[in-house]
Amino acid sequence: MDRCNPKRHVTLSKLPLGLLGLAALGLTACGNRLDTADIEANIHADIERQGRRLTLREVRCPSDVSRQAGAYFRCVGELDPEGTFTINVTQQDDRGNITWEVPNSTVMLNLPTVEDTIQQGLSQAFGKRALVDCGTAIYRVNQPGDRFQCQVVGGLETGSSTVDSVLVRIDPDGNLSWQELQSTATASVPVALGSALPPAATPAQATSVPPSAGPQAAPAVKTTTVPGPTGRVINRPYLPGDND
Repeated sequence: MDRCNPKRHVTLSKLPLGLLGLAALGLTACGNRLDTADIEANIHADIERQGRRLTLREVRCPSDVSRQAGAYFRCVGELDPEGTFTINVTQQDDRGNITWEVPNSTVMLNLPTVEDTIQQGLSQAFGKRALVDCGTAIYRVNQPGDRFQCQVVGGLETGSSTVDSVLVRIDPDGNLSWQELQSTATASVPVALGSALPPAATPAQATSVPPSAGPQAAPAVKTTTVPGPTGRVINRPYLPGDND
């Protein structure tokens, strides 16, 4: 698609399956504008490759984005029939290099973010660090009524029992909760993850946003990065006494 000529329009088609949720891309530009058609194609392919059985209908980005280091804009991914989800894009420089991420939403789950939330919950509940692995996929459709298990790598000793995994449930509104699955004891308390999701399922829209209006940084949580059993990097909470 030639975004330099606004009179030309073509329909986006699905691309072949195309490193992780954040990916740097070298992209060409039209004068002082980004080639957002190239951005759309790369993000489309990467999300499908990194997702669990995901086939996107399309990715749409605004066509009038100027090259500017630190500038932030939003693209929209669309699943059929689930709906649209937001893709946050940040320009790393004024030469077209970007990073992007798909946050948790009522349409799409970012599994590394889910892992981080569960790890922090287990750490706070038991005072011990835990490694949680939800599989090799980065993205998964947020399907109401769905459930899936995430492994606690190596188990988590809790005294009389061991937490081997957690069961994640998605309620009818798309909110998540998880429950510890223990090898000996059965008493476990579901912990809501719904705070990581937006309060309302409003349709996502592709927008160009000034750098100052970008996502606000969350309070820093100290973590340690290690490889999980599937080979994907896992971030676990840091606890006093860690030497790594």
